[in-house]
Amino acid sequence: MSLRGIFFDAAGVFYRRPESTRQYLARLLAGQGVAVELTAEDQARQKELRAQADRGRLSPERYWEQVLLLYGVADPGQHKTLVDRLLEHADNVVPIAGGKEALAVLKRRGFLLGVITDTMYPLERKMRWLNSVGVGEFIDVITCSTVLGVHKPDPAMYAHALQQAGLTPGEAAFVGHARDELEGAREAGMTTVAVHYEAGAQADYFADSLSDLLRVPIFQEPDGQSTENRAAEIEAIFIDVGNTLRVVVEDEPYQAQARQRLATLVGAHESPEAFCQRLDERYRVYRKWAFDTLREAPERELWTRWMLPDWPAERIGRMAGELTWLYRQTMGHRHAQPDARHVIIELHRRGYALGILSNTITEREIPQWLEEDGLSQYFTAVILSSVFGRRKPDPAIYLEAARRAGVAPAHAAYVGDNPARDVSGSRRAGFGMVIIMIEPAELKKKDPTGQNKPDAIIDSLSELLDIFPARRRNHAG
Repeated sequence: MSLRGIFFDAAGVFYRRPESTRQYLARLLAGQGVAVELTAEDQARQKELRAQADRGRLSPERYWEQVLLLYGVADPGQHKTLVDRLLEHADNVVPIAGGKEALAVLKRRGFLLGVITDTMYPLERKMRWLNSVGVGEFIDVITCSTVLGVHKPDPAMYAHALQQAGLTPGEAAFVGHARDELEGAREAGMTTVAVHYEAGAQADYFADSLSDLLRVPIFQEPDGQSTENRAAEIEAIFIDVGNTLRVVVEDEPYQAQARQRLATLVGAHESPEAFCQRLDERYRVYRKWAFDTLREAPERELWTRWMLPDWPAERIGRMAGELTWLYRQTMGHRHAQPDARHVIIELHRRGYALGILSNTITEREIPQWLEEDGLSQYFTAVILSSVFGRRKPDPAIYLEAARRAGVAPAHAAYVGDNPARDVSGSRRAGFGMVIIMIEPAELKKKDPTGQNKPDAIIDSLSELLDIFPARRRNHAG
């Protein structure tokens, strides 16, 4: 089984503190005239306190208060000063060389990336540290001990991360530095890679630095697997709608009628053309917000907040679905691709679960089209950004699609038309394949390469039948 995801420890792998917390505490205590040696019994007690803090059962403030008591610091005023300085010290993180660059390359190679971290601090604070050292933007999923209530090497930590990513242990690797966390990952069934490692650490692979990870054999460009072999792993196929299953054709009489009906429905006091021109301007503002935030507003919010905020919200909200339907008609007539029906039915017959996964402002029009054309019975899941609330390329919408279809992302394929959006989103979600449908003339202008390179390029839906053969009856489902 091919590797799809790579999970990392955080502290000691991506960042460190210029002065270790242990050294800093010793210096603070020495400055207060406090002995810095604990008895064996107190050392065991501190270790247990840290385990409780890592499981989220003890706040950082309470943990340090208890530790200071072990050292004999009992004065409340002294407590507060020292605890505040220790908490401030925690935020003093510096990057370990090569992390950002290594993750950027691994992301381009198509791997899903995650973090499995023990910490006594809230997840938000941990993410702030990861962002500050330049790696946060590459992280798709994170499992944090204070959130889960257990810490490494508990197998629940690794299982939770794999579940979030939709991967099996055999499809994932763990990169760490501590003996116990590497052993925990190995026992969970993951391939292990040691970096900045402790003496005596055992792993399947060893890297001398984060940059050296790029030379680990299992982290190479996953292009060695043929399209045929990738397709053999696929159980579900999700297809985009716009410019994939359907196309928009300009039809001025049809569009003019839609503009007139839209203006009449609202009760506009200007010409349909002027009214719709104003809507188009507002829609561009909305689209920029949606692209920037990867959010999609439900129809009611679209019309009451963005498109017609100067009209009575209660009235506009009630007709939001009709307004969306008519507004989309002002852009042209939507037609299914001539081979869409045949391809959908044949892929279904061959044993694939089928789904729709589309960025759209409509909530009802696509399901209505599927019903009217007799196609809804062939689709296990229909995920629309207007209903789900997130847009491609956010991996969350892809992961939701796989969840609804009941398949691991590694066994799902996505067919879209936009390399910059559809390839990156599919890859980040860990989909097993991504196929881009693009006309030959467009392909000459913008042949997708690098991180936007799909597993296959087609110019008609019928070519999917050449890629996806009938599934074997005994295929694990």
